[in-house]
Amino acid sequence: MNQTLANIGLLLVRIFTGVIFIVHGSQKFQGLDGTSGFFQSIGLPGWLAPVVAAVELVGGIALVLGIGTRIAGAALTIVMIGVLLTAKKGQPFGEIEFDLLLLFTNLQQALVGGRFLAVDQFFGRKKPEGNNIQG
Repeated sequence: MNQTLANIGLLLVRIFTGVIFIVHGSQKFQGLDGTSGFFQSIGLPGWLAPVVAAVELVGGIALVLGIGTRIAGAALTIVMIGVLLTAKKGQPFGEIEFDLLLLFTNLQQALVGGRFLAVDQFFGRKKPEGNNIQG
């Protein structure tokens, strides 16, 4: 596979996943009382709403910029697991497809990291020479 195309594909997934979470986190902050009330209605503490909103907003920004990509991807993966186990619990597959997609795009970021056009690449460890194993 052409490595440039693979990198562009990963970049697009990272950026658009990040944008989705920036929007969702911002929306939660704009209606924080309602979000807290919703959290309480499904058995979660209301104080968790601003925490989740912050993780979504900051995590989304981190993904777009490629800063702490693995950490942001892991944190957002945890958020999506929480969504599926609480707010979406018991819903049929047709109602959770988007949430599953977000779960796995975040898991991908946690596993792969920022790579192409990411601030992370300027701070990462250099690969030793001769260790170019391609998968």
